[in-house]
Amino acid sequence: MWKVALTVLAAVLAVGYGAMVGGFRDADINDEGVQNALHFAVVQHNRGSNDLYLSQVAEVIKVQSQGGFKHIKVTASIQGDAEDRDAEVVRRAQEEGCVNVVFPGTVTQEGCCRFVSEILKCILYQRQQLPMTYDQLVYSQRKQQASVQDKDVVNRRPVHSADMDWRKCQQTLQELEEVLQQLEVLFSLSRVPRVLLLMGGSLVLPKELYEINMESLASSGGSQCLRVSSCLRQIFRTLFVADLLSDARPVRLMPTTVLVLAHRDCGVGWFHPNSNLKSQLVKKQIIVLSSDPNVCKEPRAEGSDWEDYVWFQAPVTIKGFSN
Repeated sequence: MWKVALTVLAAVLAVGYGAMVGGFRDADINDEGVQNALHFAVVQHNRGSNDLYLSQVAEVIKVQSQGGFKHIKVTASIQGDAEDRDAEVVRRAQEEGCVNVVFPGTVTQEGCCRFVSEILKCILYQRQQLPMTYDQLVYSQRKQQASVQDKDVVNRRPVHSADMDWRKCQQTLQELEEVLQQLEVLFSLSRVPRVLLLMGGSLVLPKELYEINMESLASSGGSQCLRVSSCLRQIFRTLFVADLLSDARPVRLMPTTVLVLAHRDCGVGWFHPNSNLKSQLVKKQIIVLSSDPNVCKEPRAEGSDWEDYVWFQAPVTIKGFSN
């Protein structure tokens, strides 16, 4: 276990304290104002840290107050060193097929949609359904499209296998982009606690099944929410450590179906309700995104909150493509 000491000056109401400006005096750690300032210090430390894991307070060294300010010095510690935590991440991924990513704060609904979209792109690439990353594929296709258009102006040549591959790639990108666009619409209409990605086979018995679980992820609006970019870094650093998606064996191309759990009355038009889903027949790989309950004060969703939620299925499948 390693520890890092930080000193924080936080402006809080000094209720019950008669200290004059210019002099410090010891304060009670159990005072509500001190606790609020301490909570603020830990939140800011975690938000500014690039570490994969959250820090928690292990020991309060000293608390002093000065007029309307309390000067707080705390020792924040990580429970177990990074190597131990990484080993636990790997163990859970291998034995339970589960990866947990805990954020030090709340996120926006738009951020939740971005998490799902980027994880979907990553899974398609890691599971060999795309020959390169999504961004690389888009760039490559734009260059090739411009080249094809220039050549077609000169002469109409017969269709070659390279052209067929290019058209298949175009189709895969169009299907993926349509799903991503419609996910944005759905996330704007409803809270989304769970997303399923079914690859190959059938809906009842897919070859592979991935779940993105966001039931314990606290979402809100405003400037206090975490930045999407920092959350994405945390997600993919954890997935890299867990090595959940890699497989040395070659994977056959297979269609991917997206299902989203949303409120039955959300009014979405593109996705179709699916009341016959039986997702427990196949072992799932689960990516759990949650907010640290010691940091977030927003009320958590209970199991009963999801009673009016149903599965919605994308009407198109994303067909795999390889060069």
